[in-house]
Amino acid sequence: MKKSLFLSCFVGILAIAPVTRAENLSHLSQLFSTRSCQNCDLTATGLVNAKLGRVDLTGSDLRQANLSGADLSLANLSGADLTGASLAGANMAGANLEGAILDGADLRGTYLSGANFTNTSLNTYYVTRAVGLLEANVSAERLYQWGFIESESNNHRMAITYYNYAADIDPDNGAIYLSRAIASFKLKDYYSAQQDVTFARSLFEARGSQVGIDASDRLLAQIDLAVNPDSGSGNSFGNVVGTITSMLFRLFF
Repeated sequence: MKKSLFLSCFVGILAIAPVTRAENLSHLSQLFSTRSCQNCDLTATGLVNAKLGRVDLTGSDLRQANLSGADLSLANLSGADLTGASLAGANMAGANLEGAILDGADLRGTYLSGANFTNTSLNTYYVTRAVGLLEANVSAERLYQWGFIESESNNHRMAITYYNYAADIDPDNGAIYLSRAIASFKLKDYYSAQQDVTFARSLFEARGSQVGIDASDRLLAQIDLAVNPDSGSGNSFGNVVGTITSMLFRLFF
């Protein structure tokens, strides 16, 4: 009776969502009493704003868990399954994510600086304003996608940073430079935009990509109009970008 009462109060104080399986309650109790819960079942558990710095959750099942705003700094999450977990706004500085699965995880506003990303699976698009993801070893395609997401959220400087890293890995991909040109244009850095789109056009020409050439020409015309507003009239930039964006989906990889 006392144990049940203790667990009920404990769960309520930590604002943990109702858990139906007894083993989850046992694992939660173990986690907070010992700061270690290897290979535990914590699926769909509510741990919003929980203080979990330096805890050991090696190999644990945290699928769909709500860890929004949690302190997971220096936590050991190696081999943990965080598929679909909410980590929005969480502090994961220095966390060990070796072999962890974060596919579909919400990493918006998550702080990941210094985390160990060795063999970490990061197939997720919820990355707006995340910090530290550039330390992960991911493909040019993933970096490009993250840059596109940031640009769509008007975080153009962060988008450009992702595009820079993508270009380092895949320097001959015109779509990367064209997208970076759009981000620079939105920041009114017309010189950088023109440099990128001109280079992108040359890459598309070398590949014989008429779609890429047309997209580049549309943006070059818009840049010219922005620099020389009396040179003529044209469609709104929003319409032009929408058209170019649809072209980009056909150009990248």
